[in-house]
Amino acid sequence: MDTEKLKFLLKKYNDQTASPEEIRIVEDWYERVNGEEPKISVEDLAELKGAIFSHVEKHIGHKVGDAKKNNKFKIHHNTFVRAAVFIGLLLGVAYLFFIKPKADVNPPVIAAQGIQPGGDNAILQLANGTKVVLNSVSDGQISNQHGIKVTKTKDGELVYSMIDQPNTKLAQINTVSTPRGGQYHLILADKTEVWLNAGSSITFPAAFLGSERKVEITGEAYFEVSKDRSKPFIVRARQSEVTVLGTHFNINAYDDEEIETTTLLEGAVRVKLNDQTALLRPGQQAGVRKSSNRINVIEVEDADGIVAWKNGYFQFDGTDVTALMRQISRWYDVDVKFNGELPAKQYTGKIPRGVSVKELIEMLSYSGIHCTISNNKIIVNSK
Repeated sequence: MDTEKLKFLLKKYNDQTASPEEIRIVEDWYERVNGEEPKISVEDLAELKGAIFSHVEKHIGHKVGDAKKNNKFKIHHNTFVRAAVFIGLLLGVAYLFFIKPKADVNPPVIAAQGIQPGGDNAILQLANGTKVVLNSVSDGQISNQHGIKVTKTKDGELVYSMIDQPNTKLAQINTVSTPRGGQYHLILADKTEVWLNAGSSITFPAAFLGSERKVEITGEAYFEVSKDRSKPFIVRARQSEVTVLGTHFNINAYDDEEIETTTLLEGAVRVKLNDQTALLRPGQQAGVRKSSNRINVIEVEDADGIVAWKNGYFQFDGTDVTALMRQISRWYDVDVKFNGELPAKQYTGKIPRGVSVKELIEMLSYSGIHCTISNNKIIVNSK
């Protein structure tokens, strides 16, 4: 795609006049941002950026006063605004990967060398209390727990498999936990797949011996549950309990999040809070506020975006700056400090989770989030 065509499509995308095919082309181009695409000149980028952000200020800026007045988070449903902010982040990615000078241009980052993006990193605690650092242990069999073999594959997955009928009626309880800056993928004995986000854990039996399959989580986890009508799969989170037979869903139950959410991508789930229950269909999300006895069910525009973390991206959809920075804090294992009045805007966009913290801060600056690094902390400045 040549530069002029790209500029033309970006403008149509931002003006909300692009056809479905043109939208697909733009978003495919974004997904291939690390690939061999034509370079955009600094002048062209500046021209596009100026045009786009004039629209962002027009359509978002006037909402700042309302946000301050109401002091609450509100998702933008205006597609035009969502596209504009998305393109702003996209331009930041384009600059970094296509035209960024090789020489250091003195970015506003100090002592960032110690802050790295996260990766596959977790600790397995076996039923006998033994702890195994999974990113350090060699590939192959890790243990045999009464007929259940635990293996680390060459792809870094943790796999539980039944090689013999378990010779005990007692559940062998295991826990896999990820630190901040870690993630992990494991396959349970019933073939259910679980992805853990940073700062999360799952506690589960090595084999599901009874009439149900019950696990407990902290933090955030995505499940693809193996179907077994005779044994419902139950996930216990911070406040709620989710019951399924076979389905794909995500639970976000971090302690520092005000709302615990269960988002359904495929199948059906039942969310329970004390004596209250809610049945979800694909594309719905159940939310439970801390110290609340009420389940709130909403429709989500992009359920797949909720699990972008599993696929290697931060994806923001009408996200305020504090929620955005909580995700970054967990993944880069870094504390965040806010200096001065916070931006009252909401942000929509997508950023690869593998970028360096220096590149991340440059990307965020294109959307008006200005950060520096000092004493191994990210400091978000008012300007």
